Amino acid sequence: MVQYEWGFDLTDFGNVSDFTKLLKKFTLNKKKKVNKGDGYYQYEWYNPELKLITDNNPITGEYKNPRLRKPEKGYASYIGIEGNNEKEVHRLAKYISSHANSIKGESPNERAFI
Repeated sequence: MVQYEWGFDLTDFGNVSDFTKLLKKFTLNKKKKVNKGDGYYQYEWYNPELKLITDNNPITGEYKNPRLRKPEKGYASYIGIEGNNEKEVHRLAKYISSHANSIKGESPNERAFI
């Protein structure tokens, strides 16, 4: 199975509502907090075709290491997209590009930041 990817650097949606609209639009309704060790976490939202990975939880504002930063709702920080459907990965990437308030950088076809 081919795995398609995309990445974003330091991404801010500005508010919880804009991020939850993204989740609903792409039916990313399963979520989990993944322990990466040493107090660090990643946040994942997924469906059978796509996975969205963030360093910050844009809904609660919790940062990948809660001891280092205060919560920032709407802020995703680093984003990675993975999927087995190239069209859906590109569609989600395009949506993020056009709906985020700010993005520092982008890595088409790879998860360069996370």
